[in-house]
Amino acid sequence: MVHGYVLISTSLGKALDVAEKVSKVKGIKRACAVTGTYDVIASFEVENISDIAEVIVKEIHTIEGVCSTQTSICVLSREH
Repeated sequence: MVHGYVLISTSLGKALDVAEKVSKVKGIKRACAVTGTYDVIASFEVENISDIAEVIVKEIHTIEGVCSTQTSICVLSREH
């Protein structure tokens, strides 16, 4: 499995709507509207690294209000 985060910038006033729509995308585990540089942060889990393009380009980028994204892939994950 490949885990990571998508940091999303939205158009003004669209963060809550974008977070709601992103949370319904297959492979997204959680999407939160946040304060700071980005407007929405979503965590994902996909089977293969090539599946990230499906999630980001074909799904998230097509949501109205999404202006840009930054994707971070986990290279090491540890849980308590």
